[in-house]
Amino acid sequence: MVLTKFSLHRLRSFLLLAVASIVIFGLHLSADQPTLQVVKVTKLPTIDGLGNDAVWASAPTQILSIQKSMGKDEGKEITQLRLKAVYTETDLAILAIWTDDTENRTYKTWIWDAERLRYKKGRDLEDIFSIAFPIHGPFSGNMLSPVEVEWDVWHWNAGRTDVSGYAIDRRHIHTFKQPKGRARQITTLSKKKIWFANPTDRGYPPMVPQPKPKTFQGQRVPSYLTTQPTQSQADVIAKGTWQNSVWQLEMKRKLDTGFDDDLAFDPNQSYQTAIAIFDHAEGGKHGSSQVAEITFLK
Repeated sequence: MVLTKFSLHRLRSFLLLAVASIVIFGLHLSADQPTLQVVKVTKLPTIDGLGNDAVWASAPTQILSIQKSMGKDEGKEITQLRLKAVYTETDLAILAIWTDDTENRTYKTWIWDAERLRYKKGRDLEDIFSIAFPIHGPFSGNMLSPVEVEWDVWHWNAGRTDVSGYAIDRRHIHTFKQPKGRARQITTLSKKKIWFANPTDRGYPPMVPQPKPKTFQGQRVPSYLTTQPTQSQADVIAKGTWQNSVWQLEMKRKLDTGFDDDLAFDPNQSYQTAIAIFDHAEGGKHGSSQVAEITFLK
């Protein structure tokens, strides 16, 4: 189901849930920083998640180790991520490929309880890919670093956003001074407190929560509905496909969107990035990459 309008109440509910489901990258460090070389092309690939456009053959592959971010297996490799990137005078496109034994495209589905004659929220979780770039401030890739920094984050959800053809566009803001709006304090690696906020960019997002149905509408009902994103929320086009235990995800965004809540890429500059991958998980239960450098080839 596709909605073109939704109530202010539902939008506020979405923003509240966004703050509650904070992504903790917890990225590991390495002395050797890998480099993702972005190749200039005349035509961008079609963003369909197939990754079979000939233009991708011109881009070198950068392999990143995705490791557990926390817990007893912290630092253990869970998969390897293959990245490619190309750009034109106006746009940047990224291809991400990683292995995953299962395809998870649902999220906390409303499940009918025949005994109680009401719906209950399921425990199903989707696969997620999240990539971050620093807008300003030192970028360690670790959300628990005791530094003031602002990230541009593209957050693709296999269940909630993929059907729309977009990724959620948001920021991660870390500041020692309490910011306006919704934020909470977290404890950094140095034990110092810092304020953290992760607002979505301006505009309507590509998904909105669906309240628990009051009457029977089937055994399983989606907990989120697809919407048409607007303004800065419509910046990141993204589509993923899963086949034979492999995810292929293609993403595209203008180099400079014109919005102040986005990083403006300048091909004459280099940038840093880091990635988090969730295998039917959320919160801190994910894998993450080390920080990589992005350079644009002329």
